[in-house]
Amino acid sequence: MVSKSFSTRLSLNILRIVSILFIVALAVVAVSSHVLMSREATRSATNMLEANIAKIETTLTSVEINTQNAAWIAEASQQDEARLFALTQAMVERNPYIVGSAIAFDSSYRADHQFFSPYSFRDTDNVVKSKLLGTEGVASFEEEWYRIPMATGECHWSEPYFDEGGGEMMMSTYSYPLKDKNGKVYAVVTADIALDWLDDLMQSIHPYDHTHATLATAQGHYLVKGKTMDLSKQTIFSTAKFVKDPRAAELAKRMAAGEKGTMRYTHHGKVSFAVFGPLKNRWTMSIVCQYNEVLAQTSQMHMILILVGLFGLLIMFIICYRTIRHLTQPLTEFSVSALNMAKGNFKAQLPEIKTEDEMLRLHDSFAYMQKSINTYISELRTTATANERMESELNIARAIQLGMLPKDFPKQENFELHALLYPAKEVGGDLYDFLYKESDNSLYFAVGDVSGKGVPAALVMAITRAACRFFAGMGMSMQQIAENLNNSVADGNDANMFVTLFAGRIDLTTGKMEFCNAGHNSIIIIPADENEQPYYYKAVPNIAIGLFPDFHYQMETLDLKPGSRLLVYTDGVSEAETKKKELFGDDRLLAVASSPEFRKMASEEMVNTIYTAVKNHANGNEQNDDITIMAIVI
Repeated sequence: MVSKSFSTRLSLNILRIVSILFIVALAVVAVSSHVLMSREATRSATNMLEANIAKIETTLTSVEINTQNAAWIAEASQQDEARLFALTQAMVERNPYIVGSAIAFDSSYRADHQFFSPYSFRDTDNVVKSKLLGTEGVASFEEEWYRIPMATGECHWSEPYFDEGGGEMMMSTYSYPLKDKNGKVYAVVTADIALDWLDDLMQSIHPYDHTHATLATAQGHYLVKGKTMDLSKQTIFSTAKFVKDPRAAELAKRMAAGEKGTMRYTHHGKVSFAVFGPLKNRWTMSIVCQYNEVLAQTSQMHMILILVGLFGLLIMFIICYRTIRHLTQPLTEFSVSALNMAKGNFKAQLPEIKTEDEMLRLHDSFAYMQKSINTYISELRTTATANERMESELNIARAIQLGMLPKDFPKQENFELHALLYPAKEVGGDLYDFLYKESDNSLYFAVGDVSGKGVPAALVMAITRAACRFFAGMGMSMQQIAENLNNSVADGNDANMFVTLFAGRIDLTTGKMEFCNAGHNSIIIIPADENEQPYYYKAVPNIAIGLFPDFHYQMETLDLKPGSRLLVYTDGVSEAETKKKELFGDDRLLAVASSPEFRKMASEEMVNTIYTAVKNHANGNEQNDDITIMAIVI
C-alpha cells in the first residue's frame, strides 16, 4: 500500500471539506430551484386553467342566455308552429357555437296527445335545416336532454352524446324547461353545442410537450376526445384505474365532486401534477403536466454548475498541494530525525530552522524532548529495577501467605471439611483456619475478612489467624476467643483496620455447635432432613474484631444433626459482579446450595461448585475482592 505524504493528505482533507460544502450548496440550490420552478409551474397552470374555464363559461353563458331568451319567445308562441320553427332556426344561425335547437312539447299539452318538437340543426355542409321531431315515435323524448328537465323542472346540461340523423357529431345539450301557471313543465327549449371546439381549445393548452388538458361532466364523462387516446367512451374514473396510482382515483373523486385544487400522482414512473377546477354548470376541467419537463431547464443548469464546480475543485487541489508541500517541507526533515530517535538514536541531528514561526517552536520542542527522553530512560531503568524487586517480594509474600493456610483437610468418619481462598491481589486479607482436637472430639473453625486489601490486610490476617489458633488451642470458649482477638487487634490499631469473623466449635459427639459472629456474613445451614430447606442463620449482630477494645461478644449455640452441612464464606462471594455491576447476591448463592445435587456433594465438591458458579456469573470480569469458601459436613 502506497503511503500518502502529509501535504497530500492535508490537501485531500481540504478538498473533502470544500467538496462537502459545494455539495451542500448545490443541494440547497437544486432543492430551492426545484421548489420555485414547481411552484411557478403550478401557478402558471392554475392561471391557464382559470383563463380557459372563464373562456368556456363565457361561451356556455351565451348559449344559456340565448336559450332563455328563446324560451320567453316560445312561451308566447306556443300554438304558432311556423314561428317556433323560425325561432329554432334563428338560434342556430345567430350563435356559431349552437349546432342545433329544439322546442320539445309534452304529449299532454296537445289535443292529439302526440309528442312534437320543431327542431333546427346545422348539417355537415354547414347548412341550417329544420324538421319536426315526434312524428316517427318518442325515442327522442326519452333522451337525457328532455327527460331530466321535465322531471326536475331545472335547467340541465346533458352528458356528451353522438347526434345521429342530425348534426352527426359529438355534442352536449342545454335544456331550459317551460312551465305553466301551475308550475308544471310542458315543454323544453334546447340548444345543442358541438364539442369539437372544446377539443381544439384543450389541444391548444400545451405549455410543455406532454401536457394534456381534459374537460369532463359531473358524472365523469369526457367532453373531449383526448390527445393520445380516445376518451369518448372513457370516464375520469376508468382512466384513473388505468394509471394505477391511488392518488389518481382520489383526483377523479375530487373532480367529480366539483372541488378545486392541485394533486400529484405517478404514471409509468413519471411524477405529474394536475390542477383542476369546476365550471358553473358542474363540468370540471384539469391540466396535467409532468415534473420532469417542468424541471428540465433547472436540471441543465445544475449539470453546468456541477461541471464548473468539479473543474474549480481540481484547480484548488493543485494550488493547495503545491502551497502546502512548500510550507511543510521542514516536517519531512523532522520525520527523518524522529525515525532515527525511534531507532534509539536520541541524539539525532535536527534540521536547521531559519524562520521564527511554529517550525522553530517545533525544533525547540524536539530538542527538549531529546533531553527529556534521555533523562527519563535513566530514571526508568532505576524504577524498573525497583519494581522487579517489589514484584518478586510480593510473589514471595503471596506464597508465604497461602502457605500459612492449612491444606491438609480432614475427612473423618464423623465429619469432613474443605476450604479455598483466592486473593484479589498478590496478597489478600481473607483467612480461614480449623483445628481438630482428638482429646474431646471437637472441631474449631474460623473464616474472616480483613478490611482493605494488599499488604496491610495480609499482615492483619496473619496476626488474626495466629492469635485465633493460639486461643483455640487453649480451649477457650467462642466468646473468650472473640473478646481476646478483639483486644489483640484493637491494641495499637492506628490504621483503624478491622476483621469480620465467624468462629465456631462443633462437639462432634453431640452435634452441638458454639459460635460467635463478629460482623461477618450469615452462614448457610443445610439440614440433614431433605424435607427441610437450606437457610441463612441470622446470628446475634456482634461488631467486627478490632473496632473497640473490651467489647462484650455474645456466643450462641446450635444443635446439628448428623448429615448437616455448613457453608461459611466471605463477601467476595456474594458481591462478585459482572461488567454491568450485577451482583452474585445472597439469593443466587442460596439457590445453588438448595439444589438436590448440592446436598449430596462432598465438602470439596461443594466448595468448588460455589466457586465455579461465582466465576461463571462474573463472566470474565476482574475479581474485586478476596474469595474464601469453607464447607463442613458432619
